[in-house]
Amino acid sequence: MKKTLYIFILSVILNYTYSQTAYMHYVTVKNSDVREHIEAEKNVHAKLHKEQIDKGNKLGWDMWRISNNSYGEPTTTFLYVHFNNPDANPDTQNSSILSDHEIKTHRKGYQNRVVKEGSLILGVKASYGIKAGDMPPKNLVINYMNVDFLNNYEYEQMEKEAGKSYKQNGRAAWGFGKILNRFGSSQNAQYLTFDFYNSMDEIMEARMTTNKLSKTQMTTLKQYENLRTIHNTHILTLVAAER
Repeated sequence: MKKTLYIFILSVILNYTYSQTAYMHYVTVKNSDVREHIEAEKNVHAKLHKEQIDKGNKLGWDMWRISNNSYGEPTTTFLYVHFNNPDANPDTQNSSILSDHEIKTHRKGYQNRVVKEGSLILGVKASYGIKAGDMPPKNLVINYMNVDFLNNYEYEQMEKEAGKSYKQNGRAAWGFGKILNRFGSSQNAQYLTFDFYNSMDEIMEARMTTNKLSKTQMTTLKQYENLRTIHNTHILTLVAAER
């Protein structure tokens, strides 16, 4: 079952090339396997994705580690972000740099380490200070937004305008997207925002700072609160990236 799921996910990643989308793959491993998992990903998966980038089939691949898992969890979750090229050539997607034996060995190790995995397909709505072909800053905060579908348009316009001021609070870049593969009132998040920082210290400083708000700022923030609720937040550290 795990082998079938692994092959299916790789197939989706390589073939999902709809324009202006990112494929987000969450992978949870046991804490005891974290070091082995990182080394295997850097030595095998990173090379495979770099090969696809050099062939023009992908624009980028990132591996992030979620730093704020719930207290006491015996696992660590990684997030892989894939930016595929909509003009990819399916005839050039087979690897020529690794042998079948190397890939098979890596797949077996991957299956043994992974506890669970899942995915999101994100429609990119806006980004400032960064694009798919750029190397990302070292740290990232992802905010998972719950939005009533009746407010979708107004909310999107609000985020796109607010994102232009991304340099406030020490952010190095900012992005915004809509979840495309999950829909319905039972879903806890419909949109994601991405706050990029150059260091973890900058994230902590931004959160530590408390400023007195002007009446205009107060009114704006209340408008935000009326349109969306922050369901959850992840703090992530970049493990590896290929461009």
